[in-house]
Amino acid sequence: MHYELITAFMNIILNYSTAPEMSRHMDLKMALVFIYILVHLHWSCTVDLCEEDLYCRTLDVYDKSMTAIPEKLKDGVKEIFFVHSQIPVISKGVFSKNPQIKKIEFLGTSTHSVEVGAFEGLPDITTIEISGTNVTALPVGVFKDLNNLQKLVLKRNKIQSLDKGLFDDLKKLQELYLHMNEISFIEDGTFDNLESLLILHLAKNNLRSVSTSLFSNLKRLQILRLYDNQLTALPDGIFDNLPDLQEIALQRNQISFIQPNLFPHKSNLSKLFLDNNLLTELQQDLFVGFSSLKTLTLDNNQFSSLPNTLFGEMLRMTELSLSHNNLTHLPTAVFSPLKNLKKLDLSSNQISIISLDLFEGLEKLTDLNLQDNNMESLKQEDFKKLESLKTLRLENNKLQSLPGDVFDAVPKLSKLYLDKNPWKCDCDLLPFYEWMKNNKLKIKSKTPEVCEFPTNLLNQLILSLTEEQLICLTPSPSTIPLLTSTAPMTTLHTTTASTTKLTSTTAAPTTTTAFQTTSTPTPTTTTQTTTAAPVPQGQGR
Repeated sequence: MHYELITAFMNIILNYSTAPEMSRHMDLKMALVFIYILVHLHWSCTVDLCEEDLYCRTLDVYDKSMTAIPEKLKDGVKEIFFVHSQIPVISKGVFSKNPQIKKIEFLGTSTHSVEVGAFEGLPDITTIEISGTNVTALPVGVFKDLNNLQKLVLKRNKIQSLDKGLFDDLKKLQELYLHMNEISFIEDGTFDNLESLLILHLAKNNLRSVSTSLFSNLKRLQILRLYDNQLTALPDGIFDNLPDLQEIALQRNQISFIQPNLFPHKSNLSKLFLDNNLLTELQQDLFVGFSSLKTLTLDNNQFSSLPNTLFGEMLRMTELSLSHNNLTHLPTAVFSPLKNLKKLDLSSNQISIISLDLFEGLEKLTDLNLQDNNMESLKQEDFKKLESLKTLRLENNKLQSLPGDVFDAVPKLSKLYLDKNPWKCDCDLLPFYEWMKNNKLKIKSKTPEVCEFPTNLLNQLILSLTEEQLICLTPSPSTIPLLTSTAPMTTLHTTTASTTKLTSTTAAPTTTTAFQTTSTPTPTTTTQTTTAAPVPQGQGR
């Protein structure tokens, strides 16, 4: 138990600096609790506290007061931790008198150099971690003869490059973590001897490119993380020799194109992260054959359309995000192969209409996000077959009104977001106004829905209005001058059914202009004038 507390505390310290603000406050509170506990445990796990905890007696933890690595550890110690210790150099052979060691961790120490042979004489060591230090380079030979090493963590340092031969003796290594460094160059062949490697973490570095053969010998690799680099492209064949690959993380790079055959072993892939790149288009059938894919992220790219056929059958996929792109229109039934999809995010695009049968095949969809688009209208048919839909986000579109039956096709709808739309509060809104009144508990908008039109109802809460306020203004009779003479004039009413046109006639006085109807006059539509023009004989009014 003591060990778990110590490990948790160290993780809080290491993650504090990069955590979001709210998370940092929580971590700080947790850290204070752990400090209180650790004061009573004491860093070195003294015997009186460990009498009933045999595991505690197998580890030693040294804090910032430690300035040198002890030459001889206590009997039975197999794991040693240096936390913020003042140890500038890990010297050659410094652990050689402690061959029983299985785990060594340097966490946030002042270390800037690791000498060749630093870990010699440790035949049973399985885990080494050097994280949060000032180490800028690791010399070839520093991990020599570590034949049983299974996990190597070198994260959050200042390493700038990796040279061929650095990992050559680590034939049993399964996990290699190199993220959060400053790596901009990896020599070809650096990973060639890591025949047992399962996880390679190279995220948050400065890589601009990777060679086709860089990972070619990692035939057992299952997880490859390259996110948060500066990659602009991936060479053909880079994944050809990785048949067991299950996760590829490429998000937050500058990749502008994905080749159709980039993922030859796609049937085994379960997670593919492509969000936050510069993709402008996706090739036809690009994701056909990814039968095991569970997670796919495509948000925050730059494509404006999708091909008619993009996805193949993916029965394991439950979430898909296409948000923050430039999508204006989506093909009919483009999502139909994703029959078990539960969450679909199409927010922050430029979608103005929902194409016919867009959501065909999504009977299990429970969450649909369409906020921050350009939709001006919706109809009941848009949501047909979404019989499982529970949450629908429509805020910040251009909706002015909706039909009263628009959500009749989604009987399970329980969370609806409608705010930040330019609602027009007139008689056309009445049916939906009634629906809103009857379904208040379903509307979960962060801010209440308010009127934008007409101006006399600006910013009025829709649900605070009465039916009498939702009216449509009809044009009132207008007074239109018909003559330019001083003779008396009558008015032309808007209720006339016939069309009229202004014509000039020589039969009228030179200062008079008459109206001539273009259809047979009726009593209710005849337009009369008071001009002095003569009436042709035999023609009635």
